Amino acid sequence: MSDAATTIAPKAQNRKAANKASPAAVRRFNEARERTKAIAAPTLADVMRLAPNDDKIAAIVQHFGFEAGDYDELMGAGLSMIRDQYTLLEDVLVVTDFRGERNFKAMEMHLGRIVDGLIRSAYGAANFYENKRQIARDEQNSFSNESRDEDRQGIDGGENRVDRAVRFAAQQAPKAYALAVMAQGACDAYRELIGEDWKPYVKDNARSLTENVRAAQWGAVL
Repeated sequence: MSDAATTIAPKAQNRKAANKASPAAVRRFNEARERTKAIAAPTLADVMRLAPNDDKIAAIVQHFGFEAGDYDELMGAGLSMIRDQYTLLEDVLVVTDFRGERNFKAMEMHLGRIVDGLIRSAYGAANFYENKRQIARDEQNSFSNESRDEDRQGIDGGENRVDRAVRFAAQQAPKAYALAVMAQGACDAYRELIGEDWKPYVKDNARSLTENVRAAQWGAVL
């Protein structure tokens, strides 16, 4: 074998080994891919499943000193955002038809879009937090199982890689929490004013049987 071949072969093997993902990385990728599917139409339940709960955020605030916002103020902001829009636009968007009945459809659509924006923002923050939390957890598990001790402390006694991963994940928690609480407040106000739970709009591309039959009939005649 030539010198070039003997030089290239180890490099190729090294690249192959470097590109081989760890089981933890593969798991995180698969879980993130599943979470990403919900981005098309995230719900409040999707947000609350990923965002830190009250106990988790209280522990993070206590141990890291990050500001997470006041629950009542955040909830009130979400409530007011929807209520204020309703009050301001009621005379414009709520119309009375010829039978004297009030039609709230335009108001429902407008408020639904506002809630949708809040939900999407909260979901993005919650999804990012959950991804960083899992990375920190996997780093901690890997680090704890290593037998070597030379990297237990960072440079000059500072943070090691696990400390940095944990701190970065903790920094994302207040963001996810605050936006989740605001989104919850908006959903509560929407239910209060519209009379039903907010649901993300999902376009239905499937045509009904009646529509298909009608299209066939028209196509045969016209």
